[in-house]
Amino acid sequence: MLSVPPSNAALEAPPAPGAEGGGTPFLSPREFDALYTAYFHHVTRWARAFGCPQPDLDDVAQETFLVARRRLDQFQGGNVAGWLYRIAQHVTRAHRRRAWLRRLLQRAPELSEGPARQASPVEALEQREARRQMHQLLGQLSERRRTAFFLFEIEGYSGEEIAELEGVALNTIYTRLHHARRDFMALLARAQGEEQGT
Repeated sequence: MLSVPPSNAALEAPPAPGAEGGGTPFLSPREFDALYTAYFHHVTRWARAFGCPQPDLDDVAQETFLVARRRLDQFQGGNVAGWLYRIAQHVTRAHRRRAWLRRLLQRAPELSEGPARQASPVEALEQREARRQMHQLLGQLSERRRTAFFLFEIEGYSGEEIAELEGVALNTIYTRLHHARRDFMALLARAQGEEQGT
């Protein structure tokens, strides 16, 4: 059965390495539900410590448990708090990394989610220019990197989902994402530098 959650001091301490492995799941679905109830509040506290904005805490915590559920077969017991802590850390980092892109895409409604409002003529012109620039930057990435970047950063697919769609190893997708982010940031910085130089 699921053990009683450790004290707050133990939960807030950095996790000990080596709590993950492979093989038979250590937690049953029923025990996972108990884990969710016992640790949800702690995960939101960790996410806040990692820099997650207050309005996004519940979403990040929910995503943390979704990832944990998908990875139950990798957990072999031991430091439950450390295992969740590391997942929350990765999820929060990914959430923060995508936040800058969402802010950028707010200027390009065609690519962003949410209801569109009636723009003024000046805003409409700025939005068209932002869309043009975004498509131009994305068009300079290789097809594989652009696809991984767009699906992950804009459409919200997980790395595992993209790997399954592409029929490649998960590490391949993460490599493509790494290079795509680097290339996109370099292209964006160059474009902004050219704008400031004109």
